[in-house]
Amino acid sequence: MLPVVVVGILVVSIFGFLVAMTPSPPHGTAAAAPSAPPALSSPTHFGHTMIPVTQVSGGPAAGALGCPYSGSQCTGAYNWGGYVVYNSAYTVSKVAGSWKVPTITGVSGTTCPDAQTTWDSNSVWIGIDGYSDGTVEQTGTSSDCYYGTVSYYAWYEFYPSGSVVVFSVNPGDAIKATVSYTGLSGGVPQFKTTITDTTTTSTATSPTTGVSGALRNSAEWIDESPYFDGYLGLTQVGTLKFTGATATIGGTTGSISHWGSNVYWVLMVDYNFPYSSTLSYAKAQPTTLTSGGKTFSMKWLSNGP
Repeated sequence: MLPVVVVGILVVSIFGFLVAMTPSPPHGTAAAAPSAPPALSSPTHFGHTMIPVTQVSGGPAAGALGCPYSGSQCTGAYNWGGYVVYNSAYTVSKVAGSWKVPTITGVSGTTCPDAQTTWDSNSVWIGIDGYSDGTVEQTGTSSDCYYGTVSYYAWYEFYPSGSVVVFSVNPGDAIKATVSYTGLSGGVPQFKTTITDTTTTSTATSPTTGVSGALRNSAEWIDESPYFDGYLGLTQVGTLKFTGATATIGGTTGSISHWGSNVYWVLMVDYNFPYSSTLSYAKAQPTTLTSGGKTFSMKWLSNGP
């Protein structure tokens, strides 16, 4: 259990938040988005491994920010919010979960409420890896405001490779997804993802894909503020609720809570977040687990950055 030493990364628990010292992904700028629209041919999810909070002084008592746990199970990240199951000895073979595509607040027709001046994204996904290593195998949906234009879409990604958009979705559509490890090929771990819009019956399964360096030691159910030359603002949305959240690890399938002290609650925070006893710099906050540990909600708090 944390604190632990993982190859290539030192993880230290300080005042109930996870602090990763090395290696650290580049943070780019603190800007929420580039000053002019990047040239994007289509909607694109810019995934990333978890970028932990790096402040090392001050800090609230464990649970002061709504964490239902204590000590190192209460963690903070600049780009992820939600729940993670992690152990350096784990071998995750499948992650499953369901949610409804969150509705962007304040949208009128196809126009976002941001006066066409920013790029915000709110990506909801399940996946394997990325908590302590350099890959993420994931699939999910995004609710974006791209300089005034609304986009809702489903995708998969084998980070550090780019995402693949598979179909459009609508706010409120019911989504069911799985990410699976399928074995080794030439010594390289192989994965596939499946995502289904049960409202429209659209479905997509990725090609079985090899991901070099995948450790398979974490499972995730995440709300993400993607990273593109700095952290994108987190699109303001209404209700976001994960259900049916399970992981298969070492041949055993269980809910998030089944994994006990290896469960981590992740608060998504602003790039400028100082340790404090308030949520004034938080972007999204997970609730406690319910329904036998298979259900939780994410509360949007701010755009960020």
